[in-house]
Amino acid sequence: MNAAPRFSLRAAVTDSVSTGRKDELPEAVEAVEAAPPPPARQRAAKAAAEPAQTKRPTTRQGARGITVWVEPEVYRMIKLVGLDADMTTQDVMMEAINDLLAKKGKGRIAKTR
Repeated sequence: MNAAPRFSLRAAVTDSVSTGRKDELPEAVEAVEAAPPPPARQRAAKAAAEPAQTKRPTTRQGARGITVWVEPEVYRMIKLVGLDADMTTQDVMMEAINDLLAKKGKGRIAKTR
């Protein structure tokens, strides 16, 4: 009786077909893989020195976000107010912020972007 080779998940996910790697790696690749990773402090300093790569739309440049969690019924009412007045949710919320600032004597300074 011929026994079939035993299945190994590790071998299946690390073989050359699964990884797309050749059995023989160039010396440069082997050297890079063999090099120890830099200490955590060096990685953190390098990450802090590099600017964030996220690109914001021009309408959000210099703006800060505010997140408010509301019940689903409140969310629907805000959406309905916007639909009735042909306004976006952003416009509805900016109007609400302006009304609050005016009520508190802080003036109407919030702008719709």
